[in-house]
Order: sequence, then structure tokens, then C-alpha cells
Amino acid sequence: MSSAPHAVVSYWNDRARNGYDGQPGQDPARDRWARRLEPLLLDTVGAGARVLDIGCGTGFLARILAAAGHAVTGQDVSPGMLEVAAERGQDEGLAVEWRVGEAGEPPAGPFDAVVTRNVLWTLPDPAQAVARWRRALRPGGLLLISDGRWGRAAIGDDAVEQRFSDSYAGASAALPLSAGLDFGACAALADDAGFVDVADRTSLFDRAPYPSAPGFFLLTARAPR
Repeated sequence: MSSAPHAVVSYWNDRARNGYDGQPGQDPARDRWARRLEPLLLDTVGAGARVLDIGCGTGFLARILAAAGHAVTGQDVSPGMLEVAAERGQDEGLAVEWRVGEAGEPPAGPFDAVVTRNVLWTLPDPAQAVARWRRALRPGGLLLISDGRWGRAAIGDDAVEQRFSDSYAGASAALPLSAGLDFGACAALADDAGFVDVADRTSLFDRAPYPSAPGFFLLTARAPR
């Protein structure tokens, strides 16, 4: 059973088939992400790595990395998101394991890499989640986090923004990062969880892939050996 509020899960279930992948930071930006992530993972964990995409949504990162030859597991709390992810993956001929589950409860692993995008702000205990992601990694494994100041983002659709506000009205108070976070706050979480080699990789992007949201960053870190 999911501990996420029903209204929140319902919101993401609905968004999965109502314009989510058409947003500027989603499928229209896929090639930009692929050109940056594929060489980064190849350099850090090698070819054919076992990768966990936590909070995978419609499988944006999972499908990029599976297409690059990695063995990918995608996990999300929203069954609706995973249904779309599985359909997209099947259409693209990709073998990805899709799992329903909380971001703070990753499968045991060990994984060579854990990747996550725009997820930390949604979690009631982000510090615990980051610590559990470290335990899911092999020694020396890679953590890759992308996030930003989502509390200041504009979705661009009044009806969707109202649905978001209504869905999160009762949940935001329990989310310490509901306004989003910057690189420094994320680096502190990684440090506290015992990660090493914490690095700011934001400069891999010449411009932020999310025009509507300030504070985009890309962080990498390694599990201690």
C-alpha cells in the first residue's frame, strides 16, 4: 500500500495521460538529456549497468538509459504513470522492469546507479530516502539527482495548476521540500547520507531544460567503497 495521500497519487495518475509528456522539460527535451546522460553513465559506471530510476514517472530517464543498453528498473508511486511508461517502453522496444513503490522504499539492489529527477520535493522524509538510495547502490555506485525550485514553477495551464493546488493542499505541510531545493541543499542531503565525491554537473546543460522553473541543477555523488 502507498503511504502517499490518495489525492496526490490520483493527481499524478491523471496527469500521466493529460499533457504530462508534452511539457517542455519532458519528451521535447529527450535528445538533450540523452546526449548528456549517456556519456556520463558510461564514464562513471560503464556499459550495461544496472540502473534504478526512482520516481520514474512516465519513464523519461528509464527509457533513455535502457535505449543506451543499461538494465533499468523504473519505480513510481503512481500506477497511472507506470502504465504510460510501460506503453512507451513497449513501443520503443525496450526491456524495463516497472515497479509500483514509494521513492523512499527502493528495491534492494545492488544497483550500479540510482537516478532520480524532480522527486525529492515530493517526499515527506527526503533525508531518509537519500540514505536508502545509498544502501541500494553497490560500493562506488553512482547517485544522480536532478531537481529545482518547483514551488516557483508555472505549469502553464490554469486548470492543471488548480488541480495541483487542490491535490497538494493537505500534503504540502508534511513535505519539507515542497517549495523545491537548490544544489546546496541537495549536496547536504547527500553528504549526510554518507555519499562521497559530491559534484555539481549542472553545467552539462547550456540552458535549463525546464523554462518555467528556476533553480535547475544536476548533482552526482558516489557511494563509499
